[in-house]
Amino acid sequence: MDRCLNPTQQINLLGSYNDESICLASAALGLSLLGNQPMSFYTDHLAELSDAVAAYYASIAGGDVHATQDNGQCRHDIKKKLRSIQAVVYDQYHYHGNYDHYEELENADLCTVIERRKGMPISLGIICMYVAKAQGWNIVGIALPGHFVCRLEANGERIIFDPFHHANTVNSAELRRLLKLSLGSEAELKPEHYQAISNRKTLLRLQNNIKQRQVDKHNFLDAIITLDSMRQIAPDEAELLLDAGQLYAQANQPRAAINALSSYLSHSPSQYGRTKASVLMQQMKRQLN
Repeated sequence: MDRCLNPTQQINLLGSYNDESICLASAALGLSLLGNQPMSFYTDHLAELSDAVAAYYASIAGGDVHATQDNGQCRHDIKKKLRSIQAVVYDQYHYHGNYDHYEELENADLCTVIERRKGMPISLGIICMYVAKAQGWNIVGIALPGHFVCRLEANGERIIFDPFHHANTVNSAELRRLLKLSLGSEAELKPEHYQAISNRKTLLRLQNNIKQRQVDKHNFLDAIITLDSMRQIAPDEAELLLDAGQLYAQANQPRAAINALSSYLSHSPSQYGRTKASVLMQQMKRQLN
């Protein structure tokens, strides 16, 4: 099996992988807890999608989809690459943004997204990035807060597109609007919002969507399980220990909260984080007395 379609291997080694070795789609499948089918159902589907994109692109651009030499500009037309993603993922396989029930947890679980053909920006973006990377195309997610978008690049040209809205292209004005919807009317685009987001941070962002939905429904034990997966993704991310302490406190597990907060404090956090953790730890200790 292609390593990039081996979710078990991805999850078992995720914490030790360098960022470039992480396959987003495979790791997201391995993190999924809601799928109703054997894992081969999902990996076969992703392989089918990527084959369909290759065939569609070859039909409109001509030549070898994996070619790196510029033997004809049409073969490297960035618009035809995006059109291939749109035609296959959205038109042929009917993936779409779940506008009506955006807050459903299933929108962030990749197995369920594949089953239902609908999801949220980041889960749909992971699918788009997988099929594009399978062709050898240059594609990344960018660090726009609140709404995940992708950037496709070829021959010095760049296109930013919105996986939640049929992979339609978005310009700076539309990115600015999305940013303000997430961060408020005072927010403005900054150069860092155009930077590529790492694979590890993309997975953390995906899982954080799940965790936040669980917390909103007061499903704190489920949120702890999700947070554990986030710590597996980024074992050196100390802030996750603070999150763990807070979740254990909300789940009425003071001893576990104290242990997590103590570990967090050992990582020499910022003064703000240290104060927050110390106050919560004292509250948990009082519960035990």
